[in-house]
Amino acid sequence: MSEIEKDKWLCRNCNTLVSGETNVCPKCRAERPEEATESTPEEIADVVHKEGYANADKSRSKYIFREAVLINSADIILVLGLFCTFGALIAPIVVDFGVEAPMMWAICAAVIIFATTIISWAILRTLGELSRMLREREEKA
Repeated sequence: MSEIEKDKWLCRNCNTLVSGETNVCPKCRAERPEEATESTPEEIADVVHKEGYANADKSRSKYIFREAVLINSADIILVLGLFCTFGALIAPIVVDFGVEAPMMWAICAAVIIFATTIISWAILRTLGELSRMLREREEKA
């Protein structure tokens, strides 16, 4: 990390680190606050590295919490669905159900479980990706 120069100031409107040569933020056109001239480089560094500031060196994560929940729950549903599909297929071998053609019933149940799993996984992953894309487009604007 490079050393922050003493003449830089932090715009309180858009959280952008601005060169000390200008008195107006180039991003949002807000004027330089009076107390910004008294900040030390260490104070500016502490403020800049807090989460949510535009010019912080900390790399932003690809997903925020709600998107991560959607993506992770989709993956969990996929794993559990595949496990249940396999379980439905081997159930007639392990358990005696006492019905005619138990393997046919097991195959039908496995197909239904698998189809539901894949559809749920696709919907949740798509919602997570759409949320991420809309957030990134909103941040760029």
